[in-house]
Amino acid sequence: MIDSMKVFCMVVNQNGFRAAANELDMSPAMVSRHIAKLEFELKTSLLKRNTRSLTLTDAGESFYQRCGQIVSLYEQCLHQSRHDNKSISGHLKVGIPHSISQLYVIPALESFYRDYPEITLDIIAGNHCLELFSHGYDLALHCGPLPDSALYYTLIGYWRKQTVASPNYLQKHGTPSVPDELNMHSCLCHFDNRSRSWRYVVEQQNVDVPVFGRTRINSSLQLSQLALAGQGIAYLPDFTVKRMLVRGELTSILEDYMPSPLPMYVVHINPQPSKREQLFIDFLKTLSLAEVNS
Repeated sequence: MIDSMKVFCMVVNQNGFRAAANELDMSPAMVSRHIAKLEFELKTSLLKRNTRSLTLTDAGESFYQRCGQIVSLYEQCLHQSRHDNKSISGHLKVGIPHSISQLYVIPALESFYRDYPEITLDIIAGNHCLELFSHGYDLALHCGPLPDSALYYTLIGYWRKQTVASPNYLQKHGTPSVPDELNMHSCLCHFDNRSRSWRYVVEQQNVDVPVFGRTRINSSLQLSQLALAGQGIAYLPDFTVKRMLVRGELTSILEDYMPSPLPMYVVHINPQPSKREQLFIDFLKTLSLAEVNS
C-alpha cells in the first residue's frame, strides 16, 4: 500500500501519469495499476482525468493530504531504522539473475554500503536458488514458481512477461494483433527448453504459441538489445525492459493476451533470515523490481 501511496503523491505533484512514471522510473501502465489499486481499496475515485487535465476529487484531495503525511513519516522511520542498523556487520553470498544484477543491484550498491558500511557482499550473477546448500549461498533471488517446495523464501512481489519490439521494427513489419500472427515475424528467443513457444491467454485459456527466429541467446539483456536494434520481437520480463518502455525505445504489444503475473522470491537457508540477510532483502524491495500485489 505504501508504494501505491507514493505513486499517487507523485502523480498529483507532477500533474500527470507520464510525468510521474518518468520520475519513478516505471511505465505509465504500472502507475495506472497503482492508482487503480488504491481506488479499489478505498472504494472511491481519487482523480478526475480527461485528455487535457488531471484534478483531484474531494475524496482524492482529503486522501492526498493524509497520504503525504504518511509517506513522510514512513521515510523518516526508514531513515531511523537504517541509522540503527549501521552497526550490523558480516558477509553475505548472494545469487542474483544477470539482468537484475546489472540493471538494478549494481547501480544501487553505493547506497546499500553507505547505509550498512560493515556488511560485505559476494554477488554471483545467475540463477542459483537450487545451489544454496551445495555452494554456500546465503540468499538467492528467484523469478517464478519455486522448483522445490522445501525451500524457505520471502516474497518480494510479482512481475510480468511483456512482448516488445522497437517502434522502427513495428513500422517496417507491422504490429501483430493476436498471438498467432507472431509466426509472420522474426522472434528473438531465449536459449532454453521453453524458448520455442511463448505463453499467452486466449479466451481465458493458457496457450503456448510456437515462435520462430534466427537468433537464440541465453540472456534477457542481450535479447532486449537486439529488440532495441530492430532485429525482431522479444518476450521478456518487465523488469528487463521497464526503462526502455518508459523512454519509448521499445513498444509493448499483445498486452490483452499476456499471462498472469509471476512471483519473485528471495530464497534463504533458514526459516527466519538473519538480521544481516533481512537488511539485504529489504534493500532488494526498495529497487522496484516487482509489484507488491498481483
